[in-house]
Amino acid sequence: MELAFAASRPVAQLSGGVKGVSQPWQRVKTHRTQVNAELAGASVLASACAYAKARSKRGGRRAAPVRSNPVRVQRRAAADLQGLVHLGGTASEKALAVNLDSMFYGSFAEIGAGQEVSRTFLQAGAAAGTVARSISAYDMKMSDVNYGKAQRYVTQERLKQMLDTEYNIVEKNLRSLKGEDARFFAFADTLAAKAFNSNRECEGWIGLTYQAKPKEARSTVILHIRMSQPTAQLQGQEIGVLGTNLIYLCKSLTDPYLITSFLLDGMSIRDDEGGGGRIEIDFVDFQGPAFKGVDPRLVAFRLIQLRIANGVILEPGSDGKYKMAVPNNFLYKRPTPWTKWPPTRMHKEVIEAAARKLKSEGDTDKEALKIMNLQIDDLTVPTGWQETKERLERMKAIAAADTARDGLLSREEFMTLTGEMEEEDANALFKELSLGGDSISVDALVNITNGGHSVLATDFIDRMEMLQALKYPIILSNFKRNHQLVRYLSRYTALPIIIAVGGGGYDLQRALFNPKSYSNEEGGMLRAFGNLFESRSNRIFTYPAIDEEGNVSPCDLPDGNEQQLYQYLESIGSIVPLGNAWVGVEARDPAKNKAFRYGSESVTRQIKSGSSEWEEYVPEGVAAICKSHAWFSRVTAGTPISPTVYRFLNNLK
Repeated sequence: MELAFAASRPVAQLSGGVKGVSQPWQRVKTHRTQVNAELAGASVLASACAYAKARSKRGGRRAAPVRSNPVRVQRRAAADLQGLVHLGGTASEKALAVNLDSMFYGSFAEIGAGQEVSRTFLQAGAAAGTVARSISAYDMKMSDVNYGKAQRYVTQERLKQMLDTEYNIVEKNLRSLKGEDARFFAFADTLAAKAFNSNRECEGWIGLTYQAKPKEARSTVILHIRMSQPTAQLQGQEIGVLGTNLIYLCKSLTDPYLITSFLLDGMSIRDDEGGGGRIEIDFVDFQGPAFKGVDPRLVAFRLIQLRIANGVILEPGSDGKYKMAVPNNFLYKRPTPWTKWPPTRMHKEVIEAAARKLKSEGDTDKEALKIMNLQIDDLTVPTGWQETKERLERMKAIAAADTARDGLLSREEFMTLTGEMEEEDANALFKELSLGGDSISVDALVNITNGGHSVLATDFIDRMEMLQALKYPIILSNFKRNHQLVRYLSRYTALPIIIAVGGGGYDLQRALFNPKSYSNEEGGMLRAFGNLFESRSNRIFTYPAIDEEGNVSPCDLPDGNEQQLYQYLESIGSIVPLGNAWVGVEARDPAKNKAFRYGSESVTRQIKSGSSEWEEYVPEGVAAICKSHAWFSRVTAGTPISPTVYRFLNNLK
């Protein structure tokens, strides 16, 4: 079991255009023809009318019933994507496509990193059809004149002021001229880009307020981003692409999960060794009539699954529902924990013991903020698979299997896509996607690779609901090693970060001091520890072991050379064993501490064996949640779903 803290308030962890075409008008026409040709004859989804007709025609081949849980099959998603023929194209092509719609009209307000979004639309051609005005109130006093006073300028509050002001100006002055069928919008960004002779955090806010339909009330999408490109010029270029993507996607889509999935179309999603050289989107908020019933957990899942971000914070609201939080604000002067799952009573005990230890040190007047880290690298797409071209090719392969062109795949049609997969795995995946029926919606398959609703998303929601029973904030991430987590947290807090480990049969040698587990890390284990303890105030707290008789004793030390490394780190205070003073009363009592002796792996083994004993090792309410979800039946059967899904996707290359 591994948990992490930072020290103050204890926190629980945390292309170019088409060849041979030079004029923009020609490029759009040619690119549209090219993409339509790829999708034609392999239509991603029949229209709603054709879909209903096909159900009647096939009789037994019916659509899968709608799930009652938050992850539902959305049969319109693939059809919506089919209309976005410029996905995978350049920002200029997307901007021109928007400009050619004279009934989508609005304002651009940009502060920081230049005016790259409005520049893209102005240079694409036919800008008079879209751009009502473009403004950049760089001077703070002029910004206040336009949008009102502000204590800080790169904030969500300032962005909202900009969006509201710009939208109201367009609406007030142009509605009578444009008519009721026109859709107005306001795009805005306020950014802290790379500054001369400064190493400040480069981050910012980007937003779009717009009418998704004529005569409809406005909807809003707000993004928080982190920029790690080395120069302001490079950052500005990427902002131009991101802002254009946001406008292009929102103009045609209302599925928040699809919009999120393609925000970085045409941009790098690979980190360099230092975690930089790209834009990360770590917060997305959808509001308004276009986005009813949005689940922020699924939006966060898309960000991590498609590597749009490396970490996303989710916190419980006053209603108990989880929402996304901005890392800069949430982790400012606070700490962080790490967990496997299902969550056990030991997870909670380890994090609370570490918090007690931190509080006793008295270095801050704030209590530690406890956060659980839900690491989902097994659900994250392999590097390269989130590229638009790859995803569209897989869509084409899936749609081609639908020989009747009715948006449904029979078992036989589905099996033509499974290639060299084991028949047992293929049958298990078909059962999941068909919800026990005899056919699969093409959208159900497309959404494995593109949309917001999928088998993998269902698996993620199952895990989330288990952790939510503990009522801690959650950091959703794809970090595999502690030093990666610490590096991420260090962006947002200058205070010490504590990694709390131990309990539940935790093995220091296997989990922390195993050189083989660092084989893919440049510099190996020694460099990883060097990064972890780059700040001498960062530490590892080791929780004691509880044996079969209920006795509490220090963790077993690693063997060989690794033991010498451990002893050195302990001698300089980088590793701190937690003594009995910090262990909870119940966990110290041999007569009562049985429930604290086992961790997630032991619980999973007991579930697989059919024993019900595991239920006493998990917090109240978690057992019922486990048993009511598909995750439980998969663990019981020994058939984890994510490897099956990615084997299936691999056959579609």
